[in-house]
Order: sequence, then C-alpha cells, then structure tokens
Amino acid sequence: MTYSLSTPNADAAVTTVLRALNDLPTEDRLVALRSVAVLLGSKRASTVLAARAEGMSWQDIAERLGMSRQSVWDRYAAEDHNPPPPARGRRSRARSATHAFSNCAAYKAVTTPRQ
Repeated sequence: MTYSLSTPNADAAVTTVLRALNDLPTEDRLVALRSVAVLLGSKRASTVLAARAEGMSWQDIAERLGMSRQSVWDRYAAEDHNPPPPARGRRSRARSATHAFSNCAAYKAVTTPRQ
C-alpha cells in the first residue's frame, strides 16, 4: 500500500506546531503535549467526518492519514452514519473540520484545572 506524501501546507502546519512546542519550558511542553494529543484525536475524527460529508472516499481519506481503508472505516464509520447527538439538547451543528464530535470530554478532562 502506498500512502500520499505530505503537502507544503501540511509541512508548514507541523513546523508551526513544533516550533511553538519547542519554545516552551519542558514542564509546560509536557502539559501542552497531553492536550495536543487529545485535540489531534478529536480533530482527526471531525476532519474525517467532514471529508466524508464532502464526498471523499474511505480510501482517499485512508491514504492521506497513512492508514488502511479498513482501519479508517472501522474507526469512523459508526460516527459517519450515526453522529453523536448534540450535548444538552442543542441543535445539531453542520459537520465541519472545525467542530469536533469525538473526545470532547477527554479534551475538557486534560485542559480543565483541577480543584
């Protein structure tokens, strides 16, 4: 299986994130990395759903993520067919790469200060 190579825009985004992380003191970098890991999972899920809504195939998505079509489908197909209901009775939002459907609670758990 051959996966798609990177793009200049993708490389620039990664460089920006790495530069920002590397500029932090080690203690802050550890906390930021924890939050970034959760955000990436959420952002990946919402972007996969947005790509499907825009008509991309599972194979096209898999190639760009560097995964097999089957593993992408196994992980995200259930959300594609049955997106989670909106929280607290709010109306559903249109799918987009900027709205996360997965891991919202996990993100809050790692970014909310402990009391």
